[in-house]
Amino acid sequence: MKKKEEMKKGTKMSILDLIYQKREDDLYQHNAQDKKYISEINKLEPVTYEELLIAIKNLPPHFGNTRENILGKLERYVERENNLVAYDNEKFYKNGFCDGVNLIYEVLRKEI
Repeated sequence: MKKKEEMKKGTKMSILDLIYQKREDDLYQHNAQDKKYISEINKLEPVTYEELLIAIKNLPPHFGNTRENILGKLERYVERENNLVAYDNEKFYKNGFCDGVNLIYEVLRKEI
């Protein structure tokens, strides 16, 4: 049943969207090299989201409204940044894929 639903969903998407979705799913699973690189970045930039939340929640009690306002803005900021990164990733992947297909097409066309 699930396969049937996936197939129905797939017919509503373009081939490029389907390929992008599959590639995105594959790339989001980190391998050993990815984990090592992420670990190195975290060592260079050790501030975490959780640390920011703790710092904001540790504001004195009389800053209650300010604390809630900052937390709300932080959540919106993180969501916006995630959406922008996702948009850029999709745009570059799709354009790179199209460029690759066009390059292959041109090479094959010149060889004929």
